[in-house]
Amino acid sequence: MSVLVAAGSVALYRGALGAPLSSSEGAKAIVTELEADSSGRELVAPTVARARDALARAGAAAVPAHAAILGDTALEWAEVARDLKRASLAEQASDRLEQDASALQTELARLRAAVEQAMARVGQARHDVTEVEKGKPRSSASPAPAAAAPKGAPAPSGERR
Repeated sequence: MSVLVAAGSVALYRGALGAPLSSSEGAKAIVTELEADSSGRELVAPTVARARDALARAGAAAVPAHAAILGDTALEWAEVARDLKRASLAEQASDRLEQDASALQTELARLRAAVEQAMARVGQARHDVTEVEKGKPRSSASPAPAAAAPKGAPAPSGERR
């Protein structure tokens, strides 16, 4: 929908037969385009209001030179509003891309850790195979030495404190 409105406003902005539009007509086309799309309306509302004010003042101007200057001012405000909307959309797209990149970096770190663990297991398996081939039994975790009885625990039978 917004593509059609944008295409239509570009056609209006350039004129029906390719003839350039006045600044006021160009500003009206841009303002109409911005008001037709509800996304970012709050962001561009102040600049659109200034463009509409300048258009109203241009329509009420008694001197044609003043009307032209006010029309140019209205066009500038309308273009600023359009640029604000475009910048906002670009920033949102950039934020989404940044979040996607962050998620990919996290996934890459997880995958690297998994590969390192797998490589360590392969290394341990190769070591175990080498040991078996040499005729040595597999070296498993050595049994833990007998732990001393904690303080206050009863002495083993046959011993006195």
